[in-house]
Amino acid sequence: MSVILEKLLSYNGNKYIFSKAAMEAIDKIGNLKEYREDMDTEGKIVVKILNFLLEEKIKFQYLKDMEEEKK
Repeated sequence: MSVILEKLLSYNGNKYIFSKAAMEAIDKIGNLKEYREDMDTEGKIVVKILNFLLEEKIKFQYLKDMEEEKK
């Protein structure tokens, strides 16, 4: 966990967008029944997703136009 925390603290991108992408991925993956059965605790889902995002195994893109359409 400390390695992930160090990577997260040294992340130079927009932390809000990163956090939003992480929450969306956690919400989608964490609610899959098959995925949940493989995990011991819910906390591991969060750690895995953060690690995937930091290692760029999961790509995310902020689409400003879509955000403005929601308003």
